[in-house]
Amino acid sequence: MLRKIMAFSFVVCALLSSGCGDDDNPVKDDHEGEHAEAVGFVLRTSGVELVRYENGEVGGNIEVGVGRETALLSLRFIDEEGDLFAPESDDGFSLDWEIADETIAEVEQHQEDGAWAFHLIGLVTGRASLIIKLNHEGHADFVSKAIEIVVEEGGPGEAREGTGG
Repeated sequence: MLRKIMAFSFVVCALLSSGCGDDDNPVKDDHEGEHAEAVGFVLRTSGVELVRYENGEVGGNIEVGVGRETALLSLRFIDEEGDLFAPESDDGFSLDWEIADETIAEVEQHQEDGAWAFHLIGLVTGRASLIIKLNHEGHADFVSKAIEIVVEEGGPGEAREGTGG
């Protein structure tokens, strides 16, 4: 009986060790040919979560004043396991967006803020929507549902130079 258990243990160990070569390592950080598997995102400012898009649901909105600019909005995507990540822009990933009414608000992105951060600028009082996209080499890997943008007179944000806000 002991011989059978030892033989079985040997076979199991041999199978496990042969299946874990360098090429099969599931932890190996080799992203060649892979796409980011974003299923949602978190949008924060100064460490405070403003918007969470998860399980097809949008929670939260973005508020900004007329003639004002939001503080830096940083984006982290949510993967299938629920972990937050920022894709490598060197691997062909980029951020894109659509605003339903660009007369109400616009996106401004500064190179020094990084690939996954931006500001919203309030242009006139109203409501618009923002769609976030994660592009990879010319196509969208991820497209969110619409996020509400609320622009109000006297709303939050830093006054923009050259505006009356």
